[in-house]
Amino acid sequence: MSGHTSVIEQVCPVSCEGLSLPGILSLPPAGRPRLGVIVVVGGPQYRIGAHRFFVSLARQMAGHGAAVLRFDHRGMGDALGLPPGFEHLDPEIDAAIAALQQACPTVDRVLLWGLCDGASAALLHARRGDARVAGLLLANPWVRSEHSLAQARTRHYYPARLASADFWRRLLSGQVRWSSLRTALGALGGSLRRSAAANGEPGTDFRAGMREGLAHFQGRVLCLLSGADLTAQEFSETLREPGWAALASRPGFSLQWLDGADHTFSDPEHRAAALNLSAQWLQDFQAPVATPSASPAADPAVI
Repeated sequence: MSGHTSVIEQVCPVSCEGLSLPGILSLPPAGRPRLGVIVVVGGPQYRIGAHRFFVSLARQMAGHGAAVLRFDHRGMGDALGLPPGFEHLDPEIDAAIAALQQACPTVDRVLLWGLCDGASAALLHARRGDARVAGLLLANPWVRSEHSLAQARTRHYYPARLASADFWRRLLSGQVRWSSLRTALGALGGSLRRSAAANGEPGTDFRAGMREGLAHFQGRVLCLLSGADLTAQEFSETLREPGWAALASRPGFSLQWLDGADHTFSDPEHRAAALNLSAQWLQDFQAPVATPSASPAADPAVI
């Protein structure tokens, strides 16, 4: 997609429950953006992201006309405080939207872009019915439970392992011990038993909250799933469940697989594909840009 050399970046702190969370705002080179993007980081990551993915994402989307804010959650990166856990990120997300709109008063619609449990947090936030949020991009959402893990392993990991020609070639040549085959078969059987035992058990609270958020959300949703990621496969299995399947079949919901990609899009080709899909998704929401006005100069030291 187009370069981001002219994207403007500036510090944009996020005030959240008495703390100032470090944030970086990426702005298009001209115009007054109507559309904003909040990057909801996941796991132990912070505003830069694995392989600088969030930096590239923000610059890519700003290059396509959006104001993009990436920031550190409490207790992560350079932010003070104690980590609240992804189930309790509503204050962070609300504060980030407020900070973005204060810095860019022309922004009237916001998209949430979340990875892993950041995507889960975005869905949990959707329960609030925030009218400012027009879309969700959920990359490899975290839905881990005993049932989902067993299902994903049963349907994806162990069958792929046993179907691998390389595995059998190495086994027959003596490079892999026969005990590895027994281990794989035993693990597959164990996953089948755990899946059957866990099936029908009530889901964990955060999974129910995510489903509730998806049910309440009236905007568009894109799920970006990595083909070589167990977390993505777990979410795919979750979408088969009765409570989720009807929601995933709605017109505003779409799903895109990136074959071979890992959880954080570490391969350059997969990373570029994820960035391009995000930019294309952004264009679906794009509002006309107003007459260009003077913008602050970029600070090359900002990261």
